[in-house]
Amino acid sequence: MAEDPVKLGTLSDRELPRPPFAMIGTFLILTVATWIPLVVFARARVSKSEEPRVHLIQDMSSQPKYREQTSSEVFADGRADRLPIDGTVARGQLDEDDHYYRGYSRTPDPATGKDQITFFDTLPSQVVLSPALLDRGQQRFNIYCAVCHGRDGYGNGPINARAVERQEAKWIPPANLQSDAVRNRPDGHLFNTITNGIRNMAGYGAQIPTQDRWAIVAYLRALQLSQQAPASAVPADLLNAVK
Repeated sequence: MAEDPVKLGTLSDRELPRPPFAMIGTFLILTVATWIPLVVFARARVSKSEEPRVHLIQDMSSQPKYREQTSSEVFADGRADRLPIDGTVARGQLDEDDHYYRGYSRTPDPATGKDQITFFDTLPSQVVLSPALLDRGQQRFNIYCAVCHGRDGYGNGPINARAVERQEAKWIPPANLQSDAVRNRPDGHLFNTITNGIRNMAGYGAQIPTQDRWAIVAYLRALQLSQQAPASAVPADLLNAVK
């Protein structure tokens, strides 16, 4: 009589036994624990702290240096803060375009050895005359210029009116921007005046960006035209209305 073949086990007999609950719980805890550094890093990127950052590679972050408003024994005046060296130019601030950045050009004069200054009589190519430019110029003019020169440009702004009222002995009235002398000056001359000042007027180059200074020049020309425009410049229908 033949022997019975070896009976194969069922599928459930071939499955591995379920790991103990303690092992499963430990594995889950360790998996979640690996997320903690990611949470800490994410929180550090959006939070502020007075403590220095953790630098695994120091590079140049940790080095001897002077802080703001500290003293120094290296320099004779004892100051750590130093002024820029004369003639140095910051990266990207060469400002080569004389028309745009200065309003005048320099031409060497062989006879005297000095530069001949010539003011530009037009707006630079970077400044496009438009209603938006005039609106910007009017806004800047009313902020920086009107306090002395008045909103109409005749030189009777609130500061001048106050000085006249108090009878200030050393007060010099602001220039009348509607005068022939100012109207006949080139645009570059007006730009240079705003930038560096003239006579008793201080310069506003540090307060007003280059583009805004040109916007003020453009608006001043429109303001002058509003007071000196010939009848031929007014449309016929508007001219009849004002007569």
